[in-house]
Parts: sequence; C-alpha cells; structure tokens
Amino acid sequence: MADPNAPENPPPLKEVPLEFVGKVSGAAGDARSETTQLPKRELSPAVRFALSILIGIVADALEAPLAGIAPAWILIDALAASAFFALWGFRWEVAMVLIPELIPGLNVFPTWFLLALYLGQQKGTSPKDPAP
Repeated sequence: MADPNAPENPPPLKEVPLEFVGKVSGAAGDARSETTQLPKRELSPAVRFALSILIGIVADALEAPLAGIAPAWILIDALAASAFFALWGFRWEVAMVLIPELIPGLNVFPTWFLLALYLGQQKGTSPKDPAP
C-alpha cells in the first residue's frame, strides 16, 4: 500500500566530491571548516623534572600533617600518582611508590620527592623520551 503523502519520484541525490565532505559552506563556516588539531607539545625533560619535583614536594608536605586522616592522604596519593602518570607515562616505579604510601606510618617519608629525583636522573627510559 503506497503512502498518499509520499512523492512519486524522490529528488535525485547530489554528488559531492570527497574534498568537500565535512566542510561547512558559507562565510561563518570558513573558520570552522579548518579543524586542524594543534600538535601536541611535549614537555622538555628539564620542565618535566621540575614539575615532578614540585609535585613530590607538595604531596609530601601535605601528607605530613594529615598522617592520621586516612581519606585525606589517600586522596593526595591518588592525585600525586595520577600527576606522575600524566607527566611520565605509565612507569612501574610510580606504582611501586604507592605501596609504602598506602601503609599507615610509612607515608610520612618523602617517597614522592625521592621518586621525582629517581625519575629525573633516568635518561632516555621514559616512554616519552626515546633513548639516544
């Protein structure tokens, strides 16, 4: 049974060349049509080392007075670990530092700072820094 409201012959499809697919026409669309992504900027090893030292000092300094409040230092450890993972990529050393950090009483040692020193002296072993 045919639909009485449907046209008998549908309009022909318009062929569009592939170089125009995804581009918006019009003056306002010109700025949006060039959706090139900016290249991802890699941090230099010196900047990454300085940031990791800063993160380590801040994390260890915040944990010392909050040693008796478990949710606070667990949150600080989680934030510090995620910051180190963001800076250095997945490194097993960061996961190993979490073990003494999550044991009550051992979290007063400056393990995040020591991790930052250790990662900073490792040359070319980061996933983001290929070996020379």
